Amino acid sequence: MQLLKFRIVGHPAIPASPWIEVGPGLNVLRTGQEGAQALLRMLQTVNPPYALQHVNPFGDFPLSITHQTYSRKIIPAKKTVALALFAASPQLVAALAALDPLFYETGWIELGRRRDYSQWLNFVELSGSTRYSEIAATLASLLSLVGPEATGEADDLRAALAAWRGSDRIKGQGALQLTAQLQALGALLPEEHRSRLDPCFRAIDRASHFSRAKEVVTARLPLFLALSETTVAACGGEATGTSPLAALAVRLGKQAADPEHTLRQVNLQLATLPPDRQLRYRVEGGGLCLESASVSAPRSLSAWPAGAAIEALLTALALLHEALYWCAPICLVDTHGLKLPHRDRVALLEALRRFCSSRQCLVAPDDELLALCTEFLKESAPATQPWLRLVDVDLTD
Repeated sequence: MQLLKFRIVGHPAIPASPWIEVGPGLNVLRTGQEGAQALLRMLQTVNPPYALQHVNPFGDFPLSITHQTYSRKIIPAKKTVALALFAASPQLVAALAALDPLFYETGWIELGRRRDYSQWLNFVELSGSTRYSEIAATLASLLSLVGPEATGEADDLRAALAAWRGSDRIKGQGALQLTAQLQALGALLPEEHRSRLDPCFRAIDRASHFSRAKEVVTARLPLFLALSETTVAACGGEATGTSPLAALAVRLGKQAADPEHTLRQVNLQLATLPPDRQLRYRVEGGGLCLESASVSAPRSLSAWPAGAAIEALLTALALLHEALYWCAPICLVDTHGLKLPHRDRVALLEALRRFCSSRQCLVAPDDELLALCTEFLKESAPATQPWLRLVDVDLTD
């Protein structure tokens, strides 16, 4: 799945951001430091690699909305903080279509996070349930075909169906009752007309198919993995707390049929990295560790140069994520605080170029990296560098 755009609402530093469009590859947010960092932190809450309750990212949000002299209390369960719009991948569409051919039409999927930490999901332009009006004409036509010997039963069904309004959604207990009524109708019809009920049964089942489809999407949603000066250090060693590695370790234990085999396959891929930047995963004491596999580099990532550590970490986390979630993660990189010399900063940009050739990454850049990206695009036509884009964000009211 590819992130197309996102929006943040209600953050103290970002009362209401516009929809921010991003593309494949490397997206560098061109706004102030505080704004860019806040955008990435809030975007990560859409699907983070940690339990939001442990971090409380909305703790400093206002508890009410004030407009002129009017004030209204915010209800956390009804207030969305972060929204993201994704393009469904062909692989995901195929998995959904196995539930119902309707899902071949899946294009965009919208995901949101509320203040009470609950998450919602919508299939854009696909209705999650059927209105009774969509099958009413077919049912009326079929009732007219019931023979005179079953007139009483047909009248009873006609009266029961009359309780439905055309605008009513068919779902829940109502869907179960309507299914039973249609089964009763089928028993009254001449055999050659019973197949005309099949589209009606499929329409009734749409709500349950959507419920199952949401479960499929949720299991394949990409995590937003954030890397910064502090998280690079946190990923050196055992997966604990809110480090990006921690969620992958939990997923590995729950989802992988053979965790050790999965790690061996990922480690084989990691062995193709440059010799001085090779990593490997290792299970230790029931936990998951990520360490250097090179004799020429320190064993712990926290002792690596920041640029080299970020490149190696991005690749290692992405490969394990792809093995467990069947899709690439969306990486969020904050370069403030790295304090890289110019040469290492150039090397980091080149590393991000390699990584983003097949993956998506958003960056909150420090001034030096932003200047480097701007100069890079000036020296070459943007069309020849589709992996890099500067995303201008206006956060003023």
